[in-house]
Amino acid sequence: MVRMQRLVLQGFKSFKRKTSIPLPAGFSAITGPNGSGKSNIGDAISFVLGRSSSRSLRAKKTEDLIFHGSQSKESSDHASVILVLDNNSGHLPLPEKEVSVGRRINKKGVSTYRLNGRVVTRQQVVDILAQAGIHPDGHNIIQQGDVNHVVEMDAVQRRKILDEISGIKEYDEKRVKALKELEKVEEKVREAEILLAEKGSVMEKLRAEHDAAVEYTKLTEELEKLKDAIVLKEFSTAKDALEKVGQEVAAKEKEFAQAEKEIARLDTALEKEEKALTTLTKEVIQASGQIEVSRQIAQLQSGIEGRKARVESLQREIGRLDSLIDRVSHLDSKIHPALKDVLTLPGVKGVLQELIVVPAQYRTAVDVAAGGHLRDIVVDRMETAVRCVNHLKKNKLGRARFLPLDKIQSFRPQGLPAGCIGWLSTLIHFDAKYAPAMEFVFGRTAAVKDIETAKEILQRQRIRMVSLDGDLVEASGAVTGGYYRRAGGGGDVRGYLKEKNDLIAQVEKVEDEVAVLAKELSKLADKEKKTRTFDVEKDRQGIDQRLEQLRDQRRQAYELRLGLQQEIGKLNIQKARFEARFDSLKLQVKSPTTTVALSVPAMRQREADVEARLRELGPVNLKSLKEFDSLLEEFEEFKEKVDKIAEERRAIHDSIEKIEERRRETFYHTMEAIGKNFRQVYRDLTGGDAELILEDPKNLDTGLLLKASPPGKRLLQIDSMSGGEKTLTAFSFLFALQKHKPAPFYVLDEADATLDKVNTQKIVNLLKKQSKDAQFLIISHNDSLVREADQIFGVTMNGGESKVLGVELPPAE
Repeated sequence: MVRMQRLVLQGFKSFKRKTSIPLPAGFSAITGPNGSGKSNIGDAISFVLGRSSSRSLRAKKTEDLIFHGSQSKESSDHASVILVLDNNSGHLPLPEKEVSVGRRINKKGVSTYRLNGRVVTRQQVVDILAQAGIHPDGHNIIQQGDVNHVVEMDAVQRRKILDEISGIKEYDEKRVKALKELEKVEEKVREAEILLAEKGSVMEKLRAEHDAAVEYTKLTEELEKLKDAIVLKEFSTAKDALEKVGQEVAAKEKEFAQAEKEIARLDTALEKEEKALTTLTKEVIQASGQIEVSRQIAQLQSGIEGRKARVESLQREIGRLDSLIDRVSHLDSKIHPALKDVLTLPGVKGVLQELIVVPAQYRTAVDVAAGGHLRDIVVDRMETAVRCVNHLKKNKLGRARFLPLDKIQSFRPQGLPAGCIGWLSTLIHFDAKYAPAMEFVFGRTAAVKDIETAKEILQRQRIRMVSLDGDLVEASGAVTGGYYRRAGGGGDVRGYLKEKNDLIAQVEKVEDEVAVLAKELSKLADKEKKTRTFDVEKDRQGIDQRLEQLRDQRRQAYELRLGLQQEIGKLNIQKARFEARFDSLKLQVKSPTTTVALSVPAMRQREADVEARLRELGPVNLKSLKEFDSLLEEFEEFKEKVDKIAEERRAIHDSIEKIEERRRETFYHTMEAIGKNFRQVYRDLTGGDAELILEDPKNLDTGLLLKASPPGKRLLQIDSMSGGEKTLTAFSFLFALQKHKPAPFYVLDEADATLDKVNTQKIVNLLKKQSKDAQFLIISHNDSLVREADQIFGVTMNGGESKVLGVELPPAE
């Protein structure tokens, strides 16, 4: 059997220095004055075996186990305990004959375990020691107060000790699991019975549902056939229309290609004639010697051509502005179709950007400051906003933000900081009834001239500011800025009209300049010396005539091409519509062979009649077509399932009874064995009789009673005994537990504190008898007990530090 061989302490509680205590076999006693630290030795054994509760080691927290110092001794930085065990019996699953178990704890409360010097986990230590019947919380270690605890605990707590030792917890868990299964099965049975009753009533209703379902099925099939026939005829019509428009597009594209070739030919001829004119002009200039006049003429011609190009550029810009004006004038076309639908609902006032008029100089600032709020929808009340949201959800039209005028939390402008132009809500124009929404969006943002001004103001006061060119400064200090380019949509039509008028004025001005330059060119041409030959002049006139003819032909060809291009565009749009319709119908065609001997209008009428009858029928139970014939069979099958569930319930009941039977057998077997030990130990101690009984012998969940009859007295419960009798009875119970599950050694810490000399001697006699088979370490200051020990260790306190002195007593004669 394994026994304790040596205990080494250092820094543990009152033991600062390294202290080694040999622990021989037999009966050893540790004694000393109160406060000397003798009980700390028992705590050290519990500590090294892995006991985790610091309170069971008489410490508030784990760090209190470390020597905390005294007036003459410094505190330790850790505590360590090593217990050396004799393993000659081989009960520990280790090859070594001497096994050391160590535990060290630092001031952070972190424990380190070692086994024969190797670092291991607590669980590894606990598992290995358990092989020899050694447990950190075992009943073989009786600490101060444990005996009194047995005396003071109620009967149910005392019975739970037997539950733990007998191991019936496993049966308790099985029983709980079986009861849960039984509860589930009972619920299934109840549900099955309810369903069984419901199925009987369903049979009566099913016939009418069956007839309606048959008619519904026939009408549905007819409606499907009608729709297929209509789609097929419309598909054929769409196919013919698509082929026709395709032929028209091909013809127009052919004409367009011919026009392109004609323009290319005319461009080549123009280039050739212009080159000839240029060459002829150079010859005339060289012949005339009028270099300066020719240079001026060239400059005037260049100026005229440049201004003509400028006019064309301005006219293109005017065309772009016309397009922008058209888009802005029809801004609602950019609004999502979902919003168009919502804007028609009662209580909806409109999109925020449509409810404000912004002066031109503040447009960029308003765009940046408002951001996504420009597309918020203003409504009169919160109920309207909720109705709009539900409308969008129901029709799956997307999402939008709504500003209810009766609930929106507006921001009333406060004192305007110096240097600001004004709060944006005061710089824009809107109807006063929309003030809450406008103050919510614009009321907390001030307009400033530029970002430098915003920077100066932010040093004095933190507010949200936006510059006229679009730089945004948040009250938090975050800055968003850079080059800002306003989007095309949502602009001010008046601004675009003004820009267009400016461009028209520029065109008129440039055209006037062209007229002036043309007059000057005419004068210079008159001044030019007519030194050219008649043939050269004739050639030039011929080239001019051909150029004019070619340009006229090219203009006609260009206009023809432009017209063809527009026609092709319209035809392509029409073709795209036909293709979309064709593709849609193609997907809808299910059976290309479906035919109905009716015209499309007649089929439409029949389709309407069928749909009307289907609406009259309302919702039908199509499952009744199968349920009507199979309900009886299903009913029988379901009844069979109910019988199986009931059989399962009976099986679980049987299982619970068997578990309970095994549980009772195990418990009563353990109780009988411990009761026998209890009677024997009590007889050895006192010569009296004792027994263990349950409060209700038929109920394992009742309390455990300890009864004893000292010599000459009747049988009493432990609560009715004197103090000494209670202690002897509790000792007997604890030794009975230990005898049922023997341990290799026992530690008793002041367990005899309440005994008189006579009863102490009885305990001594029991210990000496038991010490032949197990190792006993008794911590006591009772002289009667200590004198009987095989070896005594004295513990003294010196300067706040415990010291140990061993005395081996001679064998009694």
